[in-house]
Amino acid sequence: MDGIAQSDRDDLDQRVGPLANRFVSSGYCFFLVGGVVRNLFLGERSKDIDITTDAYPERSAAILEDWADTVWRQGERFGTIGARKGNVVVEVTTHRSEHYMDDSRKPQVAFSGSIHDDLGRRDFTVNAMAIEVPSWELVDPYGGRSDLARRVLRTPLGPDIAFSEDPLRMLRAARFSSGYSLVPEQDLEDSIRHMADRLAIVSRERINDELTKLLLVDHPSEGLALLQRTGLLNQIFPTANRINEVEPEVLDLIESDLSLRWAGLLWAMADDPKQGRDLLKEVRVPNSLLSKVVAIVEAAHELSAVADKQLATLRRLLHVTRPNTEDALVILGAYQQSPENEILEALRQLELDEGTESVDVPLDGFEIAKLIEEEGPPVGVMLRRLLEYQLEQGPLSEETARELVLEWKTKR
Repeated sequence: MDGIAQSDRDDLDQRVGPLANRFVSSGYCFFLVGGVVRNLFLGERSKDIDITTDAYPERSAAILEDWADTVWRQGERFGTIGARKGNVVVEVTTHRSEHYMDDSRKPQVAFSGSIHDDLGRRDFTVNAMAIEVPSWELVDPYGGRSDLARRVLRTPLGPDIAFSEDPLRMLRAARFSSGYSLVPEQDLEDSIRHMADRLAIVSRERINDELTKLLLVDHPSEGLALLQRTGLLNQIFPTANRINEVEPEVLDLIESDLSLRWAGLLWAMADDPKQGRDLLKEVRVPNSLLSKVVAIVEAAHELSAVADKQLATLRRLLHVTRPNTEDALVILGAYQQSPENEILEALRQLELDEGTESVDVPLDGFEIAKLIEEEGPPVGVMLRRLLEYQLEQGPLSEETARELVLEWKTKR
């Protein structure tokens, strides 16, 4: 087939050709569909393979049981049977059409004998292509191959229909715009703009899933710009009052790391780290990631406020920003808000001279309690004094720390 490398075709024939033959010999059709077809035309190989067939789920399951090492049937009521053979993972779905209620994005599924019905329910034309195997004939009723070549993002049916049925597709449009350098048609963008509030029926967890995928593409700016100018970003973060201050192109300057990308977005959008934490909670970001992102933003605020290069000041700064200092500087650098060069150079020199580890008091509480012959609050006082001394004067040996504790004890 023109446009598909023979090596990629051979790869798929090797992985699922025998399975296709099993379906065909049983009297059913077998189509590669969706992302695997799109990726073939892009010269990319897909890890998992989506298949559609006119076989009903129970028949697909029977054929797969005879082929696969493992079969799972959790999606059977929606027509999908999953399977794995070796390192090949497939999902086989019966051709289907779908009907959505106005207040839900969960479809009422009706099985169909038509591949065209099945492709019509897909989100975008570039995903609405199928290749019949083993004949390798392309089925492309909505012009997905042409749209992929022209880098155009369209829906198979009208965008109002597509987004009304499943509003999450509006977020997917942003991800596809960025991930595949596809330019949304104007009517698609207009549809997102006037249907943005329909996102309210989508769970916050699913919204977070899509945002995560968008933030991790190499260059997320086009998708973020689409969310911003259509008002969809306001729908996702209704309590943020600085949406218009987001600079999508800045995210392209930050490496594809989820905590860094989130921190870069919050730096522009949130008034302060507390609001940043609240915004992340709104979209159900996992607590471990949330804590990391907020810590980076807090460190960035500390670094952006530093005004002098006194060693004590810089030690305190590193003490409160570690271990997120470098990440915070990445965010500030992307926004061209880094501390002055003299301060950055002084920070680097301080780390060369005194190390990059967090400041640790050379005595623990038990040792201090033994030295002062007391327990409780006085031990905490001594620990804080030792930390303060180190931040003012620099690294402290255990011997000097003992002498200081005894001196302070005498003065008390």
